[in-house]
Order: sequence, then C-alpha cells, then structure tokens
Amino acid sequence: MAGLTPVLVEWADAHAGPEHWAALDSMEDDGEYIVRSIGWLLPADEGGKHDHVTLAQSITPDHDVDHTLHIPVGMVRRLVVLCNAQDVVS
Repeated sequence: MAGLTPVLVEWADAHAGPEHWAALDSMEDDGEYIVRSIGWLLPADEGGKHDHVTLAQSITPDHDVDHTLHIPVGMVRRLVVLCNAQDVVS
C-alpha cells in the first residue's frame, strides 16, 4: 500500500426527519447534514471502492484495514490532505 494519505473528508450524509408523526406540509428543509471523517485514503486500485472515497480508520504493517467507510463521490463536499504519508509512515 504505497502512497497512504491521511485525509479529512466533509460529506453530505443522509439523515432522518422528525422522530414522531408530522404533517408533510410542516416538514422543513434544514439543508445538508455535513459529516467530517478522518482516515487513510484507499484508492480504488488499493482496496477502495470505485466512485467512492474510501477511508480506513487503521492500517496494520501487514496491510489489514479496520473500520472502512465508503463515501459516494457525489456526497463529498471537501477533501483535505492532512500531511504527507512520509511524515507519518516509515
């Protein structure tokens, strides 16, 4: 897994409405529900999912990953590289 990159991803998540009965005309559009996630970016050719931003919370020296998250590209609002992998992984 060459080129591991730690990133911050801001993305629009699906979210639930009221947790009780509500008239349709009383429902308000409160905009997007933005979530911020941090992890190791996994490109599609290294285990990530095509047309998604795939993050892994943890990666072992044997290249096992834990807590992967696949965010559809259309839901991504911002992606920030946190540092160069060479600064973190030797």
